[in-house]
Amino acid sequence: MQHTFHLKAGSMTPGFLHMIKNLFGDKEIKIVVEDVQSSDVSRAELYQSTLELIDLFNDAKIDPNINISEIANEVNL
Repeated sequence: MQHTFHLKAGSMTPGFLHMIKNLFGDKEIKIVVEDVQSSDVSRAELYQSTLELIDLFNDAKIDPNINISEIANEVNL
């Protein structure tokens, strides 16, 4: 089982830890803490950049003999 929580460090309370204990019981767990960089990019800007990428690769052709699954497996090693 996996859960992801996004919260401010100041929001961590004993109640939060109690909730984690209730979710996972007595199982061994791994806790990873990382800071989250805020993004100043708006959704409209992201949408526009996506449209630009689609336009850039609009005429791209992929050889039907290429096994894309095999390439993905190599990347995920």
